[in-house]
Amino acid sequence: MGKPEASRPVRPIEEGDWNMAYLFPEEVAEARERLGLVILPLAPVEWHGPHMAMGCDPLLAHGFARRLAAELRCPYFPPLFIGTERERSPEMLRSLGFQGHEYIEGMDFPGNAVGSPYLREEVFAAVVRDTVTALFERMGFLRVLIVNGHGADNQRGVLDRLCAELNRAGEGTKRLMWVYPGFPRSLIAGAIGHAAAEESSMLSYLWPGCTDLSRLPASGPLRNVDHAVVDGDTFDLSPTPDHTVRDDQDPRAHTDADWGRRIVEEALAEVLEDVRRQLLSP
Repeated sequence: MGKPEASRPVRPIEEGDWNMAYLFPEEVAEARERLGLVILPLAPVEWHGPHMAMGCDPLLAHGFARRLAAELRCPYFPPLFIGTERERSPEMLRSLGFQGHEYIEGMDFPGNAVGSPYLREEVFAAVVRDTVTALFERMGFLRVLIVNGHGADNQRGVLDRLCAELNRAGEGTKRLMWVYPGFPRSLIAGAIGHAAAEESSMLSYLWPGCTDLSRLPASGPLRNVDHAVVDGDTFDLSPTPDHTVRDDQDPRAHTDADWGRRIVEEALAEVLEDVRRQLLSP
């Protein structure tokens, strides 16, 4: 009798998922030769109010990277659940409703039940630099697209510096860029809140079950200092008089998975256009 033909294994992933962790070496090599691009999603585990999973930012980066990879037919690296933050300025603290003299890093407000495992800025920079360098030098990719789910000023600054540094090292060739996950230009042009209606809608769409509005008070204003839920205007130093989330950004009233889908789809089209023009064009 001949040797029975081996059946292909059933992978523990959705059809069409290009997560490199689940691809065989031949599949990675074939995708690398076709486009030369790999996507790197990253963001820190971070407090997003009592009503959202703490992995909100990296989950959004993961979900968006998965959509991009499927469109481009390229691998994405297993998400890095890392990020950095700095202390809030006195002006920002007062906008949030604090006195202005407190030492608060990122969204780790005193009333939170748990803290956020932020990395020091220099550690975050070193991990991202080494990961990107390994994707270039050890894995042979020509281009890396970072999907960054965290909007902290210092995190964006690190990524900007790494892009400038590593693109110079590529003799002027643009081989590294970063984008936000699911924030179209129409949304970025305004002010984006934290754990408010936009993010909760996007998370509800991309990762159903990771948003539970019943964990917020059923009624009454949401004070920033109580729940670390903040609307975008407050981050722009234009708070409400009582330092609460504005009604039109209240996640209890405006979380809508279908709205989240529309936001993500609009951003996906914009990012695909930018990547093809800036990173993949000859």
